[in-house]
Amino acid sequence: MKRSIIKKGLAILSAATLILAAGCGNTKAADSTKEDVTIENEQTPANDAVVNEEDKKVTVGVCAGPYGDMFEDCIQPSLEKLGYEVEIIEISDIVTPNTAVDEGEITINVFQHSIYLNNFNKEHGTHLTYVTEIPTAGMGTFSDKYDSLDELPDKAVIAIPNDVTNTARALRVLAQTGLIELDQNVEQATVTVDDIISNPKEFVFNELNPEVLPNILDSVDAAIINGYFAIAAGLDLSTDLYNEKVTEGYINVIAVRESDVDSELTKTIDKIVHSDAFRTAIEDESKQYKSFTKPDGYNEPSKFE
Repeated sequence: MKRSIIKKGLAILSAATLILAAGCGNTKAADSTKEDVTIENEQTPANDAVVNEEDKKVTVGVCAGPYGDMFEDCIQPSLEKLGYEVEIIEISDIVTPNTAVDEGEITINVFQHSIYLNNFNKEHGTHLTYVTEIPTAGMGTFSDKYDSLDELPDKAVIAIPNDVTNTARALRVLAQTGLIELDQNVEQATVTVDDIISNPKEFVFNELNPEVLPNILDSVDAAIINGYFAIAAGLDLSTDLYNEKVTEGYINVIAVRESDVDSELTKTIDKIVHSDAFRTAIEDESKQYKSFTKPDGYNEPSKFE
């Protein structure tokens, strides 16, 4: 069962700190059931007999939301079939999951994309890498007033996240629709509204903390919202005005310490995520993951096969 842990001496996170990973938002219905997901034709690792009991304990740091749910639904059962003891720990901020893995307090985390992970390593001096990418909820463009992008009026107010990474990401999402054009001579990972070179409808951009965007739809014409916040607020990514085509670097990952990248656990997790059983669980019509963007290699076997 998921539980929360106390933040370790963290000050209140500033908007600048919220260079969001992808993952925070509560989504699982209370009465949902777990699927018995196992790796088809998968043997317990050959050296499993020599793996001591302590090495079979796995603590997984997550934010409340679809990625912790995905681990619990689609990965944890297979790990337990292989003798691992799994504890999913719900963390209330987006710094502690990485520092806790780096310091060895938890084993892995599932909440962020690789761009955030790489930036975190640079800013905090941590030594983290990722095991594999997983299906990811893209940003959605939502409106309480209009049913299509074409209906957005001139000078429409568009709310977007206010942190560097997701401001740029939201603008790129809108550029995917053709409604604005961005200066391609500027680094696309850090574009701002000042880098818009074509805005025929003269949209006005309101930059706000990303977690509040689902709550202000009645006061703007549209909002571009991170998938996990949208899901947490009960918004349906399959019915939004536009769903992001998630690009390289923004696919979510399972992160570990660099020193653990070749461990038996990371190899096992990679095999699970590339198994037929995992894909069957992801494609389940009753689950939220079916509409998520699938990473490159989703249908390919594990690199450790």
